[in-house]
Amino acid sequence: MATNTFIKRKSHLPRLSSKGKVILIITLFVLIALMLEGMIYLQGNVFDGVRSYVRGEGLWAKAQKDAVFYLTRYSYSFAETDFLAYQKSVQVILGDQQARLALQETPPNTQAAQGGFLQGQNDLRDIDSMIWFFRNFHNVTYMREAIEIWQRADQKIAELIAIGGDLRQEIKTVGKSSQQIHVLRNRLEHLDNELLKLENRFSFTLGEGARWVKNATWLMSITMLIGFVGIGIIVSLQIIKRITRAENELIASESRFRSLKDSNTLGIVSWDINGLIHEANDIFLDMLGYQADDLNAGVINWREITPKEFLVRDRRAIQELVENGHCEPFEKALLHKHGHSIPVYVGASLLDGDAEQGIAFVMDLSERKKSEEQLRLAATVFDASTDGILITDPSASIISANQALCSMFGYEKHELKGKTPRVLQSGTTPDEKYREIWDSLNQQGYWQGDIIDRHKNGALLPMRLSISSVKDPHGEVSHFVAILSDISQRKAEEAQLRHMAHHDTLTGLPNRVLLNDRIEHLIKRANRNQSQFAILFFDLNNFKPINDLFGHTVGDKLLRVVADRLTNAVRSSDTVARIGGDEFIVLVEDIEDRYIVNGIIDKTLMAVARPCRIDEHDIEISISVGTSIYPSDGLDMISLIHHADVAMYSMKGESRPDGQPRR
Repeated sequence: MATNTFIKRKSHLPRLSSKGKVILIITLFVLIALMLEGMIYLQGNVFDGVRSYVRGEGLWAKAQKDAVFYLTRYSYSFAETDFLAYQKSVQVILGDQQARLALQETPPNTQAAQGGFLQGQNDLRDIDSMIWFFRNFHNVTYMREAIEIWQRADQKIAELIAIGGDLRQEIKTVGKSSQQIHVLRNRLEHLDNELLKLENRFSFTLGEGARWVKNATWLMSITMLIGFVGIGIIVSLQIIKRITRAENELIASESRFRSLKDSNTLGIVSWDINGLIHEANDIFLDMLGYQADDLNAGVINWREITPKEFLVRDRRAIQELVENGHCEPFEKALLHKHGHSIPVYVGASLLDGDAEQGIAFVMDLSERKKSEEQLRLAATVFDASTDGILITDPSASIISANQALCSMFGYEKHELKGKTPRVLQSGTTPDEKYREIWDSLNQQGYWQGDIIDRHKNGALLPMRLSISSVKDPHGEVSHFVAILSDISQRKAEEAQLRHMAHHDTLTGLPNRVLLNDRIEHLIKRANRNQSQFAILFFDLNNFKPINDLFGHTVGDKLLRVVADRLTNAVRSSDTVARIGGDEFIVLVEDIEDRYIVNGIIDKTLMAVARPCRIDEHDIEISISVGTSIYPSDGLDMISLIHHADVAMYSMKGESRPDGQPRR
């Protein structure tokens, strides 16, 4: 018997397990320690860098003071040793300038910077710290301001060097009597005061920066510490809640299990690997026709009530149970107590810590199988029907079409899916017809009638259409189902019958019935338009001897020749009819006078009288004609035909044998 997980609990718990959250807390505290250590390290480096620059500023200031001192003494003593001492002090200042310029290059030239700081008499142990601090904090506000002060001081040093050059030039060229020496000495004193201000501003800015770094790192450390501790507290509270929730869920799970066991929807069983079923709810017992006594007697064995064809699938499920503790649900069958098969859906799992016992659910699939069978039958009918079937959704979008419909219209199924039935419309059916269809569907849920659709290749297809609306349990339309039958053959037969009823079978010309209808129509039109029309009554001369001499087959062929010649001789708007035997009538529409009629008569007589050869027989044809004109020769059909008939016999020089008008 197959098995699977019995209960799938829906959980809204956090993703992390309690163990994972404990690890998270430990990780947070480790991160706090590392963060604090990093902050301490950063503060140490920052303060070391500030200290180094403050010390360097002191060396720079001393060198600047020495340079001013020796250059001033040189202006009085003119001693070369004083000037050399001045130059040595300037080199210390220029070393710091070289270091700064090297660090401002892209990328920074650390080797040149080291050389510059050494030239500036900075301690070798401080140089790396000074380079690190400059590279990492040169864009910080305080450091950027300090660098700007440094650059302004370097500009003043350039002025100092220029004053030194001018002073040496005066002493060398003019000597002690030069008045310019006093001016240069005053400039030197003023420059010394400006440099002193820059030195103080530089020291103050570095001090402010150091205090800012201290406060910022302290605030950051406190913020991160509070954040990590807060996260730790939140996670700890969640662990406590999870433990409480797990206890509550365990109680609820036991309650759900009891409720599920007593439910009336699923069969629940406790089973053994050897096939014995220890416990089962009433649904399972009723499903297979057993009683509680059968269960207590141990006569229900899942292996024995499983048909042989499912044993292989059961063995695979048992293998899944051994490996995973559960198996995927699957379909099989169980034998009813009375011997017939019950289709079921089964899933189970082993009990925790047990390799031979478990629980399982069993769902009866009998009704579903019946529904599936009905669906298969419906699908078979759908595909096997010789009528076209079309199914749409409530918005008239095509959901499905059977093969018969696709064959009728020349489409593939995928070409129709998602489109509306408008793709099949020919455009010849009036809009009123479609409004009638929708009104009937909305009011009665059904419509049936004939329409004309169009094949994919453009050919018109007369169809018998039946449409029904399908409603859901709430009374709302869920689908429309249309059944289409090709009535092309029926329409062709109807057209043939109509043609036969109104046309002569031998010549294909209109017969007496259609002729009478057209005469009545012409009378109405002539009255309405105050116009005229003529009736020409033709009769073949000596037709009976031709029949007697050559046979009826030749006679019939002769009549068809005469019909063709008459048709070709008159206008396309005129009507040529055969009213019986060898008699023909031509309706000539819209004439102005008898001269036009006479011209048509002459043309037709000449056309008909041409010799013809039929079945190797040369036959000469002659024909007599009588005429009547509406309204002068009659006001109704009978009078007009009678007048033309009499006129025709007058032409022959004969009278009608019965004296009656021809109809």
